[in-house]
Amino acid sequence: MKKLICVLFAAVLGICAVFAADSYSVKSVTGKVMYEAAPGEWKNVTAGQKLSSSAVINTSLDAVLVLSGDTGDVTIKAMQKGTIQSLTASAAGGKSLKKNKGLKKNSIAGASTSNSKGVPTASTRSTGLKEDQPWDD
Repeated sequence: MKKLICVLFAAVLGICAVFAADSYSVKSVTGKVMYEAAPGEWKNVTAGQKLSSSAVINTSLDAVLVLSGDTGDVTIKAMQKGTIQSLTASAAGGKSLKKNKGLKKNSIAGASTSNSKGVPTASTRSTGLKEDQPWDD
């Protein structure tokens, strides 16, 4: 009987821990950041507001949202749309593009590095006519 009570108590604590990590507090908002309050109804996010991890947010151009949760602060940058859970997972992963990182020479459109002579481009060139020619209408 004591083992059953201990197992139930541990299960209740585990469930509480899972749902406690389900909410985030908005630490700061820069720019226009909105969340979906109801299907099709978007409202502005304000500092100090509590949001669940399933809330869908949309950050506009030059907007930054800083959320505070159990695991620490998470920054969601501009032009992002999705649930807080998915956006914080991608922000915590640290996978962002950096200038001149990860690119190799001739990696565009599967170009071969062994016999590549450049990228063909279209151009126009003078035909070498010395005087104007009459137009045929």
